[in-house]
Amino acid sequence: MKGTLLRMVVVVCVVTSTAGVAAATSGAQGSTADAPDGTPPADLDAASAHADVDIDVEEPQTGDDFLAAFRRLSGQESLSAYSELEVIRTQAVVAVQSGSFDDADRERMRGVLRTLVRFDAAYAAAQNDSLTTSFESATATREAVSGLDSSGSTVYSSLASVALDRFFRSLGERFEQRSRADGISTPEQIDALQRAGEAYRLGGSSERFAEVSVEAEQLESAWARDSQEINESMAATQSFLDRCGATCGSPVNAVSTHTLGVFGLYTDARAASSASSDAVRIAEANNLGDRTTELQTVASDASDTLLSLAIGSALLLFAYAFVLAIPTMIVASRMSAWARDRRAASVGSVLSAMPREVYTDGGE
Repeated sequence: MKGTLLRMVVVVCVVTSTAGVAAATSGAQGSTADAPDGTPPADLDAASAHADVDIDVEEPQTGDDFLAAFRRLSGQESLSAYSELEVIRTQAVVAVQSGSFDDADRERMRGVLRTLVRFDAAYAAAQNDSLTTSFESATATREAVSGLDSSGSTVYSSLASVALDRFFRSLGERFEQRSRADGISTPEQIDALQRAGEAYRLGGSSERFAEVSVEAEQLESAWARDSQEINESMAATQSFLDRCGATCGSPVNAVSTHTLGVFGLYTDARAASSASSDAVRIAEANNLGDRTTELQTVASDASDTLLSLAIGSALLLFAYAFVLAIPTMIVASRMSAWARDRRAASVGSVLSAMPREVYTDGGE
């Protein structure tokens, strides 16, 4: 808290003093005579407002070299959006024109230039929606600011730190928005949340860092379970397909190759098809894109194999039923004939055993 207050005090003091210096400098520049041919001098401060400036920070050696480099940064959108850095640039322009320029001044100005150039690159990347590149450039800027602080340039480092804190917080918000976007995969969502948390931490927003980090951990834990289930399901399905091979490609091949083993393969095929369908469902829920397409292909192969084995099993059952039906019909026919003969024989036996009564006319 004390460090933040100190930075704010430094910023206010430097901005106030720089305003007067900048006015004096602009007045001096405005009184500069035109060129001998009557044309006004070129505007050395003009620069592209939407792209980072290509400046080799190791190239400048003299005060004039650094002055030209700092003027090339004038008008950059990054410095307009983060006025603390424009204050640093203005201070540096004044410093390189004041008095002698020794080795210590050269290294200090190189550190300032490195900070401004790296921040400008980070800002330009963020404007182009290259948030990861922007985050990396901002982290490199933080290293440059630390170098300024360790070299005793606390005024420059304090101003730059205030701007960087704001920039990191804005990056955290951008990463968090990306994690909420429609159609983003779960791994990408986790990565965006983790980077958002890190950006919030570097920006000094500890509360947002804690909230986003907890959300990222919960999502990562759920994804670990889903990922494991997908991998296990697909491993089992692929193992079955490899074991069954081309022999299960058609019902006839399946029956001719595996005969009674078709029934066991059919049971395995049902399990493999169910597992692959579950894997596809989980992949779709996590928006895995190309991975989902790959899983759908395997699931389709498992479904085709299941259908082939189902038809093969039905054909085999029909064949066995037909084979068993013939002797069954023969036996049933013989037994039916035997039953009829036995019944006829029984009736004949009864008739032959009955006594005959002879009646004569008029007699009893």
